[in-house]
Amino acid sequence: MISPTEFEEVITEEDCEVPQEYIETITVEVPALVSVPIEIEEPEEYFETMTIEEPYVVEVEEEIEVPILVEKDVEIEVPIEETIEVMIDVPVIIEVLKERKVPVTLTVPVEVDVPVEVDQEITEQRAVLEEIDVTVPVAVEVQEKIPNPPCHWHDIKHSHDIRVGLTHTHHHKD
Repeated sequence: MISPTEFEEVITEEDCEVPQEYIETITVEVPALVSVPIEIEEPEEYFETMTIEEPYVVEVEEEIEVPILVEKDVEIEVPIEETIEVMIDVPVIIEVLKERKVPVTLTVPVEVDVPVEVDQEITEQRAVLEEIDVTVPVAVEVQEKIPNPPCHWHDIKHSHDIRVGLTHTHHHKD
């Protein structure tokens, strides 16, 4: 007997016919393990002798020429302003030549386009109302006289010739 914490798996197999339209071929890609050779470089320890040059401070004596300000007496010549009167002979009569442009009349042939009145024939199209006979179907009401309903089913004897079990009408004049 199985306890409540255990379970049992039951698989049954059954043959059945499946219609051709439901049978499918399914391709499933499954990952595969492939071994690939890989080169791994491992670091190695080696020793090398190196000479490192370190800078150092050295005291040096050097002569530097420094400019000096020296006072010196110099004479500078400055121009002096003088006013002098000079006499110039100026002529009294001055001749001047003037050139003037005088208008001149010239006759030049010119072509001028003059508007000319021309008669032109114009055809104008105008809308005209025209009566057209159109046949339109119209509903016509006709009154027909409905025949009188049958008098009655005959099981009663009548004064006129009627068979028993048939209907008949009486034609009355209106």
